[in-house]
Amino acid sequence: MSERLRAFIAVKMPPGAIARLREAQDRLRAAEADWKWVKPETFHITLKFLGDVEHSRISALWDSVCGAVAGSRPFTMALRGLGAFPDIHAPRVAWVGIDEGSAALVDLAAKIEGACEQHGFPPERRPFRTHLTLGRARRPAPNPPLAAAIEHMAEADLGEAGVDRILLMKSRLTPQGAQYEVLDEHLLDHGEAE
Repeated sequence: MSERLRAFIAVKMPPGAIARLREAQDRLRAAEADWKWVKPETFHITLKFLGDVEHSRISALWDSVCGAVAGSRPFTMALRGLGAFPDIHAPRVAWVGIDEGSAALVDLAAKIEGACEQHGFPPERRPFRTHLTLGRARRPAPNPPLAAAIEHMAEADLGEAGVDRILLMKSRLTPQGAQYEVLDEHLLDHGEAE
């Protein structure tokens, strides 16, 4: 039996962005402590969740993904506003939105999706929505204080974050939450110096 690992492809937040995102998360945490909050040092945007994958398939898959994103240039994301899925009145997930840079993320995700489909990974049924998860409800229920905190920051400017690489990540679920490990990275095409 081949060894399997739980894997996904993502972009990670740089340290400057993590500090601002942590502040936003702390404001939500003050309104609702009984959520599973993402550890700030692991803030990321998932471009493609692969699930449990045989270790023997990873190398060829990653080569295809890197080939698919060849020519994609580094870009800057504007982190703007907080929201919740499915909505702020019965939130399951609290998130930060992406303004500028959203189209570049969608493009990367589409290229990665195409490469993964060639390796037998089923396409996502839902459209890719650019967001960064701050936390998840343990037991989803209406929560007026949390809804008010999210609404208060619905248009908040949380700064910018540069994206210059994609990461192949391994996830291990533990009672303390998910633990992540970078398996590989691919630098986006910087092109010729200007």
